[in-house]
Amino acid sequence: MSNDMIQSISCKGYRGFATKQSLKLAVPNGKPGSGLTVLVGPNGGGKSTLVECFNKISLANRNASFSKGKRNLKAGDMVEIELTTDEGQGTLKTRKGGSETQWEGPTPPPIYYLPSRRFFNPYFTMSQWNRQTYLNNPPVFQTRTNPLDSCAHRLIDLNKGDSTQFDSMLSRIIGKSLQWTIDQEDNGSYFVKITKQHGLHHNSDGMGEGVVSLMFIVDALCGTSNELIVIDEPELSLHPQLQRRLLDEILVKTKDSQLIISTHSPNMLSLESIVNGGMVARVFESDNGTNICMIDDESRGFINSTSHNVNNPHILGTDARACFFTEDGLIITEGQEDVVLYPVIMNKLGLPCSIPFFGYGAGGASGISSITHLLHVLGFKRVGAIFDGDKKADYEKFCAEYSGCGYKAWIIPAEDIRDKKRYESPAKAGLLGEDRKTLKPEYENYLNTMFSDIQKYLER
Repeated sequence: MSNDMIQSISCKGYRGFATKQSLKLAVPNGKPGSGLTVLVGPNGGGKSTLVECFNKISLANRNASFSKGKRNLKAGDMVEIELTTDEGQGTLKTRKGGSETQWEGPTPPPIYYLPSRRFFNPYFTMSQWNRQTYLNNPPVFQTRTNPLDSCAHRLIDLNKGDSTQFDSMLSRIIGKSLQWTIDQEDNGSYFVKITKQHGLHHNSDGMGEGVVSLMFIVDALCGTSNELIVIDEPELSLHPQLQRRLLDEILVKTKDSQLIISTHSPNMLSLESIVNGGMVARVFESDNGTNICMIDDESRGFINSTSHNVNNPHILGTDARACFFTEDGLIITEGQEDVVLYPVIMNKLGLPCSIPFFGYGAGGASGISSITHLLHVLGFKRVGAIFDGDKKADYEKFCAEYSGCGYKAWIIPAEDIRDKKRYESPAKAGLLGEDRKTLKPEYENYLNTMFSDIQKYLER
């Protein structure tokens, strides 16, 4: 593990960053996802701008510049990006009110940056770039539509050398082996050839965007732990299953490496990473420009507790994690019945069902405060809660805690959202003991056979 880790970055004056905003990066500690920093938030909030700051840092001593339209006038028409590492603080800033920059401070760690638009010209010239060549010559992005031809040169290098690590990771994510090589047309141009079943193949021009994107991403992930890897929207053109497999590879990588992703996909947000020390930051726009808000240790504790809540495993499920990407305005209810039945009640009242409810509830009245705190530290300005009539103490506690920041709560005039009968369930024998941890030995052989059969069935 490299000693020269990046602790934080701050930005002022670049696009929407009218005021100085800072991001604390996750630092790996040997646990899966501990070195992963995830940027979330609505479209147009500034996530891509923030990750582009790392590209500018990688160009610090070469071609880093900020054209007129990219400098924020409210920040004095000046750009200043600060990077804090174990070696000290460095600053990249524009000079004399113009576009050109100057770097002051220690040399930053190597940065492997991938923008969201990942494509290369399908036919290219022969130029073999090893990884160090790519790191020493990062792409210059004056616009967000540049092709990544240098990544095609990386594929040439991989094709001529040992691509075992690359091929293995790519196959794990895709779910099958991908046979590829570099081939040449009669006119002298080169292309990537993908071999399919029965000896058929297609060239770079026919490659799916998801496969192209994955080849770039996998190459980035095959680096050493002393590099910072920055990937904007890794989920693009990947269906959810591939997104989850890619996240698995990222969690392994960030045991000992720092990696930053900007994403709009709940599938790329790992609760395990957060519990193990990973960072999640919401980047969004307000009247004062772009803002960065980060989770805190109290939120980590809550997320850790939900991962062990077998009665309500959906509290931070995929539907609930969608809250990290919304603009603002969420209403939290006690349980999943509330999320389903309040729209029914509104429909009966002739009201439009336009209220954005949080996931499938908080798993009970006691969980509302924890979810509210998570949304609060992520910078949400409008958060509300609906309590059952028999939860007056929880309602009053919420009002006392959060009314000062503009949040609001309501309590219904009945004990619950629907009538419920009291009943007692008969005792049942289970696979696990009452501690939910001890597997009864008499079931081990049967379950081994059953799960092995399931795995073989899914591998067909």
